[in-house]
Amino acid sequence: RVAFTKRIFITTVTLLSFSITTFAQSIPDYIEELVNREKQFSKTSAEKGIKEAFLSVLYPDGIVFRPQPINGVNYFKSIEGIPGQLTWEPIYADVSNDQTLGYTTGPFEYKIDQNGETVANYGQYVSIWIKPKKKWELMVDLGISHEKQSFAPQFEYSNPMTFGMKRATLDFIAEEQQKHSMEILKATDELYCTALNEGKVENSYKEFLSNGVRLLRNNNLPVLGKTKSIEFLNKQQVEFLYKADRAYSAPSRDLGYTTG
Repeated sequence: RVAFTKRIFITTVTLLSFSITTFAQSIPDYIEELVNREKQFSKTSAEKGIKEAFLSVLYPDGIVFRPQPINGVNYFKSIEGIPGQLTWEPIYADVSNDQTLGYTTGPFEYKIDQNGETVANYGQYVSIWIKPKKKWELMVDLGISHEKQSFAPQFEYSNPMTFGMKRATLDFIAEEQQKHSMEILKATDELYCTALNEGKVENSYKEFLSNGVRLLRNNNLPVLGKTKSIEFLNKQQVEFLYKADRAYSAPSRDLGYTTG
């Protein structure tokens, strides 16, 4: 969700998921719960405003990009409000096996009145959610801007692969496994960033991008799939400096993310 600020062109978020994508027919309860939370978030934004919507869902340590990552609660409490109407629709969702970490992505629309006319801006958002207790809370919010899509994408979700990817029964074992998983994830992201910074671009994309990658870049519609993503990235004439910063993994170790 970026219509009212600059974001993510030099910010990276990487999601790691051991799952299989499924087109929605009968949506599992754990996916539907997260999707409904996202839809209610959007409804609150339309009815009560952007600021109130974010404050109703943000985790205390949740971050938003303005354009650098900052604490979302502190940011929204510090501003009077954001004019205009922002709405969005999840078209893809994934939830960890232990149902404590998930994310959705999809198109957003931002409308604002300017000189007596309604101006609309469009883009793609990503919400990363955690479930520390009984409800989903927003941990990371980011997005890109692009032209209006000419079609409505079909909703999809990921089925977690359950072999060996479950939270340990004993808490101290689960905590150690989660810590180890986050260390591996951050080290992998650092390796990826280092390779890109050293100019090993194409080989890095081939090595690290998954077949189901969803690539978001400002002023471009989402690029789906490894082959198309590599083709797109190889055509880019800009250079970036990548730096890994934050890594988090679900206790079940099948879903995690990094920011930087």
